[in-house]
Amino acid sequence: MMKKRVFGLLAGLVCTMLVAAQHISIAGQWKFNMQDDPSFSQVNLDDKDWATVTVPSGWTKLGVLKERAVGWYRTNIQVPDNMVGKDLVLIAGTIDDADICFFNGQQIGATGKFPPGDESAWDVERKYTIPKTLVKKNNLLAIRVYNGVGDGGLYGGRVMIMTKAAYDQQVAEQIKSKKSYYQLTSSNGLIAAVYNEQTGHIENFFPHIFSYYDSGQVVQAVAREIGASGGEKPLSVGYLSNTHVIDVKYPSYHIYYFASFTKANKILYAVLKGKTDKVKALRFHFTTGAGTISMKEQSKTLNGQTTRYVLFGFSDTLHAMPDLNHALTDLPTVETEAGFMKKVFARSVYPKGLTPLEKNVFEQGISILKMSQVGDKEIFPLSHGQVMASLRPGVWAICWVRDGAFAIEAMSKVGMYEEARKALLFMLNAKPTDQFIHYIHTDGKDYGLGVPYIISMTRYFGNGREECDYTSDGGPNIELDGLGLFLTAFYHYVKQSGDSAFFRAHHTELQTIARAIAHNMNEKDILRRDSGPWEHHLPGKEFMWSTGTCALGLQLLASLERTYGLPYKETSETATRLYRGMMMNALVNGKYIKGNATEQSPTDHHYFDAATFELFAGGLVSDRTLFLSHMAEYNKHNRAVGDPNRGYIRFNSSDSYENQEWPFAGLRVAVAQTKLGSRIEAKKLIDRVTIYASRNHNQVPEILSNDMGIFKGAIPMVGYGSGAYILALIDYYK
Repeated sequence: MMKKRVFGLLAGLVCTMLVAAQHISIAGQWKFNMQDDPSFSQVNLDDKDWATVTVPSGWTKLGVLKERAVGWYRTNIQVPDNMVGKDLVLIAGTIDDADICFFNGQQIGATGKFPPGDESAWDVERKYTIPKTLVKKNNLLAIRVYNGVGDGGLYGGRVMIMTKAAYDQQVAEQIKSKKSYYQLTSSNGLIAAVYNEQTGHIENFFPHIFSYYDSGQVVQAVAREIGASGGEKPLSVGYLSNTHVIDVKYPSYHIYYFASFTKANKILYAVLKGKTDKVKALRFHFTTGAGTISMKEQSKTLNGQTTRYVLFGFSDTLHAMPDLNHALTDLPTVETEAGFMKKVFARSVYPKGLTPLEKNVFEQGISILKMSQVGDKEIFPLSHGQVMASLRPGVWAICWVRDGAFAIEAMSKVGMYEEARKALLFMLNAKPTDQFIHYIHTDGKDYGLGVPYIISMTRYFGNGREECDYTSDGGPNIELDGLGLFLTAFYHYVKQSGDSAFFRAHHTELQTIARAIAHNMNEKDILRRDSGPWEHHLPGKEFMWSTGTCALGLQLLASLERTYGLPYKETSETATRLYRGMMMNALVNGKYIKGNATEQSPTDHHYFDAATFELFAGGLVSDRTLFLSHMAEYNKHNRAVGDPNRGYIRFNSSDSYENQEWPFAGLRVAVAQTKLGSRIEAKKLIDRVTIYASRNHNQVPEILSNDMGIFKGAIPMVGYGSGAYILALIDYYK
């Protein structure tokens, strides 16, 4: 995955709400202007005619389609008395690409570079100290932003102010505990609610689990900052028994938050249990977002203990307000709700030998897989079954073919056959997927597939239609690997479930996919240029990941065809041609496989590509001697520096997104090590992910930072996170 994707939109009212004694959330409605004037940083500027936009959200989601442009943000911040006269820290989330921040007219920080010589810092969380001499009761924050190409703006992450003392304490605790992620998501495949452990609130309540309806409309939060006031300080926060139920434990009571699988509705439940006087004294509040919110509640008391239900329903342009009074007559208990997920655990297959920590991450991974799949009661029929690349608040709450394929394989191998089948059907039924049969790029060449191909070339909108994200100079992503990865996912489902009828019913479609692969082979017997595994847009390169994953998918399809008495020779021969072409064009001195056949120098950007590990992990290349020499060479270029147990980076480049540790890459290396190398080395890589996940609510991130192993990128990842972790453990423990 790369920088220039679109991001999830957060919504709500303005901005300044005290959420804890030392914290202020400043997410919400800000002023925005696409002109550029130094006076925009000044306190007394009249900005009433500026546009009002939601922060955080990228420019494309604001309808701003400008590249190589500057924009300004402004917001008024009311600081509570207990924070006035103290040094503060502004956390301004992630900004695409560069920024300069002003507080009450004074510059307090800058990241990245503006032209000339602009440099992107799109994936870096902004943290700037505000000297106490600048802090007043009423304050003005202004941020100048430059966008090079792609999205732009204050697009994601935490947007808040805290005292420097609280920030320093947070960093100290983070260093000590190695904990760096404080959000938990509850989803039932229909809605998503994100709880923020640092603020003690549901920071966003979304009406769908995907972030995009279609090319012109994003999914906005219907409410934000849902929480209870007048209570105690939490003792702990976590998922209840590794399920989707969020358990916030206080000295005298618990608050459980969940989206209900048992009721399969679009209602957010808060269930309070504990001492009657404490539970009844709590007062719930929320900030309205892109919808109308209704709150209803009901309490039951027995022997000094009260169970209090607070239900949040919503209406918007697509949804009518649910009947909350009726919902109060048929309430899910915390026990039955958690029991739903425990039944999913019960029908899942756990490897023998898991350590307690591994079991927790593995089990939470099953919950994340389940939460990430769109349910059958979603209002868009073609959306049913699609699996997100990440749960909210992760910015990749979008269905990618590539991520989905790993999620489906994990579902199949763990025994979640119904879920895997629905995910496959989603991709088969998400039609029409024909828009890139032809695509004339700026160089005048046709980069289309030339034939029907069924499976999206990148990802899917929430409504089930194909989407391939664009940049102005790079065009869309055309990613051929999804064709092979889908065939591989299909194979694992049939192999594990024994569902031969499903295979026979869709064999014609599988043949169409196979013909699309064959049609896109070039004279070298490898796949022609495409955007590759990390989405570098057109014209692309001849990536070995794409050739290799398609060769493997065809091999596995041929295996099924032979098993069930169907013609298989053409499929098998195409797979063999691709394998031989890969070895002819990318095997270097018989020792390692380079990342693509286009680049010739080891100093080229994508020459050493962590995606080549998949050739061994997936089983396409089974030569142990080659694997060992391949790893020896790649360890020089793609092993993350520092701790000797660290995993792997994408490319050895100056791009911080590419040059930080990717747990997914390490987990796929672990699978390859298990099969062809050292089980000891495989276990080290698995243990690393286990340890960091266990410190962060058993969730797997997109990236571990180079400094302290801080969770970065999209969190929690699904196919590239929990799915990859489950697959690594299944392979390791057999």
